Amino acid sequence: MPSVARFSVIAASAALAAACAHTGSQEPAKAGEQGVAPVNASVTITEDGAGGYAFAYDAPYFDKKGNFNFSLPGALHNRIVLTFTIADGSAQGVRFKTDARDAIWIVEKANVDPATGSPSGPYRGDQFFGFEVSKDGRRLTLTDENNDGVLYRYGLRFDLGGETVFDDPDGQNGGHR
Repeated sequence: MPSVARFSVIAASAALAAACAHTGSQEPAKAGEQGVAPVNASVTITEDGAGGYAFAYDAPYFDKKGNFNFSLPGALHNRIVLTFTIADGSAQGVRFKTDARDAIWIVEKANVDPATGSPSGPYRGDQFFGFEVSKDGRRLTLTDENNDGVLYRYGLRFDLGGETVFDDPDGQNGGHR
C-alpha cells in the first residue's frame, strides 16, 4: 500500500505541475476553441524635427512601424488582449485620448478614408471590444477576436497639449474571411 500511496502523490504532483506550466500559455487553441494571447505593445512618440511626430513600436507580432500580424503562430486562433503603453522617453505630456473608443480608430483597410488613407472615426463592429484607457492615460487596452482574416488600418490617437497626435499602421488578423 505505501507504494500505491507514493505513486498517487507523484501522479498528483505531476498533474499539478503540468497544469501550472500551461497557465498563461499562448499555444494555438484546439479546433473549434479559441485561446487568449496577451500582447503588450510599447509605443514611443517623439518629435520628428519637421513639426510632426515619429512613432516606434516594440511588441511581439509587430514591426517597428506598428504594423501587426496576428495570423502568425502564437497569435493565430487566439483572441488577442492588446495593450498599448506609451513608452518612457516619449514626448512629455503625451497621453491617449480619454475616451477609449476615440483613442483608437479601426477600419478594414479597404474602407479607409480615400482622402487621408486613415480611419475616419471610432470602430463600429464586433471584432474589437473592451476598449479601456488607464486613469493616467498611458495605457490603452482592447480585445481583438482575431478570427476574421481581415487586414485593418488602425489609428492610435493621443492628446499632447490640446493637439491631437495620431499614427495609423496596419493590422492583419488571423482566421478566415
